[in-house]
Amino acid sequence: YPEERLSYMLKDSGAALLLTQPGLKIPGFSGKTLEVDMTALANEESEYHSLHQADSDSLAYVIYTSGSTGRPKGVAVEHRQAVSFLTGMQMQFPLEEDDIIMMKTSFSFDASVWQLFWWTLSGASAYLLPSEWEKDPALMVKAIREEGVTIAHFIPAMLNSFLDQAEIEAPRSLKRVFAGGEPLAPHTAARFSSLLPETSLVHGYGPTEATVDAAFYACNPELDKDRLRLPIGKPVPGARLYVLDPHLAVQPVGVAGELYIAGAG
Repeated sequence: YPEERLSYMLKDSGAALLLTQPGLKIPGFSGKTLEVDMTALANEESEYHSLHQADSDSLAYVIYTSGSTGRPKGVAVEHRQAVSFLTGMQMQFPLEEDDIIMMKTSFSFDASVWQLFWWTLSGASAYLLPSEWEKDPALMVKAIREEGVTIAHFIPAMLNSFLDQAEIEAPRSLKRVFAGGEPLAPHTAARFSSLLPETSLVHGYGPTEATVDAAFYACNPELDKDRLRLPIGKPVPGARLYVLDPHLAVQPVGVAGELYIAGAG
């Protein structure tokens, strides 16, 4: 992130403590800075191990929006909200013990939440893609094939580049791919199904404020071939979607309005 954005987030959130590593500095931060020795954290009993025990109403994280519609907004997510979303994902797309999720998303993007923690609900596994490999589709395909990855996530723009590589060497271990962060084009979904016919493609939708995704649509080649755009699907368990008019009255089916999201997220 640019220094300006980092400084803004620290100031706006009122952060009192910055955990960092040697060589990583944030100019202008007035709070306390603690350099974390990752070796000591992993291998020794140290001061880092006496952690506060959070409850379900405690904050799990604060994540900032892109700021594309104005100044970035800090979204405060509680543990119960994150757990509700993960539980809903497990209900809708059950993981099994032999599943392996590819963790390749930056912690600054909320899709990293399910990549980091979803596997814990079923005894599955997470594979941490080596740094910088997420920029190279050939290396991602190599990792998926060699590690037996079954679950992955792509922003649609990167999914197209990934499919270019899949034409050369299709990663057959994939059971399900989630696409989100921007609209998924029908032609991309059609190309996906032709190259990876045994792999399910899921279109995810949700603003950061609603805790990762609020709705999912399982792509269907037969139904989608004549669509101008793909739907966002139905709400995840625990979420509710309403289409309302300017007076907050529910619109009839087929009538346009504003989308409102409610529920545990």
